Amino acid sequence: MKNRSATGGISRRTVLIAAAGAVPALGLMTGAAEAKLAPAAVKYQAEPKDGKQCDGCNFFVAPNACKQVDGDIAPTGWCLLWVKKAA
Repeated sequence: MKNRSATGGISRRTVLIAAAGAVPALGLMTGAAEAKLAPAAVKYQAEPKDGKQCDGCNFFVAPNACKQVDGDIAPTGWCLLWVKKAA
């Protein structure tokens, strides 16, 4: 026996699954996007790697911060999130 609403023919299960899927997306829109990752989680190191360093990364915020990684970030550092700055 299917559990359908009288108005739209949508099952209760479909509504619950959609609501559960929307919760994480709402969390990202309401400030959780400001959460930063721990340096260890992205293998941050204070030395450059393969010629790549934080001051050449799109996420670096001078003089010593990062949009994605928490804590003090050395301009000469590097992590797994490194993305070349747009020219």
